Amino acid sequence: MIKNTIIVFTIGLIEQLLYTLYIISVGKYLIMVSSILMFSYMILYLLIISKVVKEKDGIILLITYASACGIGNFIAMGLHLIK
Repeated sequence: MIKNTIIVFTIGLIEQLLYTLYIISVGKYLIMVSSILMFSYMILYLLIISKVVKEKDGIILLITYASACGIGNFIAMGLHLIK
């Protein structure tokens, strides 16, 4: 359970970081960067959804995922990685 929670949190954090950077890159019309970020985001998103669906503790994993997404967004916006 703890291992799955850590995995979901880590993947959610990275996934949301990539998604936030994707949104920023779309706003700046960075075609190649936004395409690579969207591909990466979708792969991680689908992996996380398939993992959560298979687990019996799905609600805990979803809450963990949501928390990681909020933190990932905060980090991406705070670091100004795309200027």
